[in-house]
Amino acid sequence: MYNKVLSEYEVNKIGIIFNGEASGVTNECVGTAEESMNVKTVVKKCKGVETKSRTKGDGTGEIKLSLHIAYDVYSEMFGMGVGGLIDGVAAYGENSSHKAFCLTERILDEDSIVKLKAYPNCQVKEGMSRKVENGADEVAEIELTIAVMPDDYGNGMYESVESQLTDADAKEKWLTEFTPDLVRAPEA
Repeated sequence: MYNKVLSEYEVNKIGIIFNGEASGVTNECVGTAEESMNVKTVVKKCKGVETKSRTKGDGTGEIKLSLHIAYDVYSEMFGMGVGGLIDGVAAYGENSSHKAFCLTERILDEDSIVKLKAYPNCQVKEGMSRKVENGADEVAEIELTIAVMPDDYGNGMYESVESQLTDADAKEKWLTEFTPDLVRAPEA
């Protein structure tokens, strides 16, 4: 285990791997990333008085990203590849189904220690929301709210301090080829 303080300071790269794709794309133009993972609390009561409670993660959560993103990746996230249109035209509407994907992150702390994170089962959970301000001094970032759902193993998020990750294959493939099986220990 890593027993030093590690303060997440900067997301300097994310990866997006769409389900069914062998590898994904990375993006280094991230403004903010905010995660919150959900829990389930079970309470035991005796005669109306709480005598015991247990809280567990449930594998679900939410990520809010603010970033600049490639148009084709953005379009694919929102299922804008609607058929029946001429080349060069995309549409968003009742035939658009948001695609599932794996989101990975490369995070630095203030001392440049690297932490890797992966959310293997994600989907954009809100409709499109974009803002254009004429005459602005800064190009607005796209804001995405992403639902995190559990994978086949019940996990919604994986993380590793890179210096503690001894598997070279997992380290190399984390950002663009992550799958839960990549980090599973071999069966004894």
